[in-house]
Amino acid sequence: MSDVLTRPFAEIVQDRVRCEPAFGAGLLEEAAQCMLNGELGVARNLIRDVIKGSIGYAELSRRTGTPEKSLVRMFGPKGNPTADNLSRIFAHLQRHEGVTLQVRSVPAPSKTSPKRSASRRAA
Repeated sequence: MSDVLTRPFAEIVQDRVRCEPAFGAGLLEEAAQCMLNGELGVARNLIRDVIKGSIGYAELSRRTGTPEKSLVRMFGPKGNPTADNLSRIFAHLQRHEGVTLQVRSVPAPSKTSPKRSASRRAA
């Protein structure tokens, strides 16, 4: 049991991606959502966990034509992948995970305060 408590969190996540394809697909979806929300660091970390837990950098490199070291740097702590690289990588990860990500719009939460909206109703 002590082994479980001493394993790095990222390793636990990557093992779960290996064992549960739906979990990997969920992480990929969350990574896309984080990118759209401007949380690029979180998105990079999630993509890295999906890569390491599923296809691996070597195979992704072979499929994308991007050097493995470049992929590792892109998704490292200071990585800054281009939009072109991200779109290619997302395409390959979607195929590998057997999913298709889709974007849909939802109404943004209202920014008016409760007092203000109540006073508008009274008028």
